[in-house]
Amino acid sequence: MKILLIGPPASGKGTIGERISKDLHIPLISVGSVLRGIPDNHFQKKKISEIMEGGELVPQDIVASLLKEEVAKDTAANGFIFDGWGRRKEDLDYFDPNFDKVIYLKVSPETSFQRISARRTCENCEAVYNLTFIPPKISGVCDLCGGKLTKREDESEETTRRRLEIFEEETKETIEYFKNQGKLVEVDGEGTPDEEYTLVKNALGY
Repeated sequence: MKILLIGPPASGKGTIGERISKDLHIPLISVGSVLRGIPDNHFQKKKISEIMEGGELVPQDIVASLLKEEVAKDTAANGFIFDGWGRRKEDLDYFDPNFDKVIYLKVSPETSFQRISARRTCENCEAVYNLTFIPPKISGVCDLCGGKLTKREDESEETTRRRLEIFEEETKETIEYFKNQGKLVEVDGEGTPDEEYTLVKNALGY
C-alpha cells in the first residue's frame, strides 16, 4: 500500500507514520530524513549539503530523484508511507507515486501551537517527544540513545504561525485533487496519539 500523510505542523504525521510502518512492515519515507541521510559517496551529496547549509530549499527535481531511489529499494516493494512530499500539486508534477490512500490529519491552529510548545527533539538521533503525550522516561534525555532533548529553533510561535499559513496556501489544491480521485480520507487529529491512530487504522482498513 502506498500512503501519503498530509497535515499541518504537529498533526501527528511522524508518530502516525512510524506506527503504520511498524504494523504494515513498510518504510516511512520522510523528505527531511532522506536529505539528512544521504550517504557521503552519493553523487548529489556535496551539492545538497551546500544548499541545506546555506538555508535554501533543495530543488524539487533533486528531491524527486532521491525519493525515486527510495521507492525502488527492496524495502519498499510492498509499499511505503510518504511524509513531506505531495502536499503541493507541483510536487506531483515532478514525482507522483500514485498513492492508494491519502490521510489528511486535521487539527486546529490552537492544537498545533499547544503541541509544538510541548515538543522536544533529540539532538543526536532526532527522535521526537511530546511532554504531554509522549514524554521521555528521564526528563531532558532521549529514551533511545541518551541524547539531549531540546526545542528546535524553527518551532517558535512566529515560525509556527507562518508554517500554518503556508500549509493552508499550498495544500488546498492538492487536497481537492486527491478528493476528486476518491483517495482522500480526513481524520480528526485532535485526540490522543492512540485515538488518532485508531481512526487512521480504520481508514486504511487493517
